[in-house]
Amino acid sequence: MNTAQKEILDKLRTYLEKNPNQRFGQVLFNLGINEFMENKEFQLRDIYGDADSEILNRIKKRLELFDLEEKVKIGVAKVDGIGGMTVNERLYASDLSELFDEVKENNKEHAEFILKALKVDEESIMKILK
Repeated sequence: MNTAQKEILDKLRTYLEKNPNQRFGQVLFNLGINEFMENKEFQLRDIYGDADSEILNRIKKRLELFDLEEKVKIGVAKVDGIGGMTVNERLYASDLSELFDEVKENNKEHAEFILKALKVDEESIMKILK
């Protein structure tokens, strides 16, 4: 067993321990191991040729997204009266300022996710992430 395979199994074990109610097939899909083909509705892509490192990278990206979603959910729950706040006030009140600054430069999709969760309008999101 190579290093990537060991790491994949470790990530699967950790995810299954954290989510014991999920079926194994759900876990494979949720972690991005199995994927749908682009432009083909509900048809799984054959991953036979994928290197272990590619699968591991997909798993890591999905776990990062799940972690981000959890942090944002907790942060948004802290904010009361979000409608009258500026974007900076929303980020500060939700304790998401530091996380937003981290992802803004490296991962525009994650930054956009944070702003949408804080109910920032599309026009402002486009300006902020430009």
